[in-house]
Amino acid sequence: MREFTTSAKTAQATSDGKKLPDVPFKLDDVEMVCRAPKDAQLAYLMAAASSSRTEADQVAAVLDFFEQTLDPASLAVFRRRLLATTDSFDFSDAMTIFEYVCEEWSGRPTGSGSDS
Repeated sequence: MREFTTSAKTAQATSDGKKLPDVPFKLDDVEMVCRAPKDAQLAYLMAAASSSRTEADQVAAVLDFFEQTLDPASLAVFRRRLLATTDSFDFSDAMTIFEYVCEEWSGRPTGSGSDS
């Protein structure tokens, strides 16, 4: 039987060993952070959100993405706002944030969104 072990990887751009940076952003003046995923996690989440998936699968993938990458304080605010019936923050807003964070991690930012 073949055995597999995880390999030790050399830190590439940051001192904490992450290949990708954490991505901070503001949501209505609340500072939030998406923590950098590991390569396999990012590949899985991006594949799940692919346009070849059903709309329901894409929605689930984007929500999973935030569950896995938002720091705990950001996730609490994100969930509360998304689920509040009186809050104008909706899935389309979450998609805009998702696209921005993915662009930052892919190294191909489009320039959309605010820098502040």
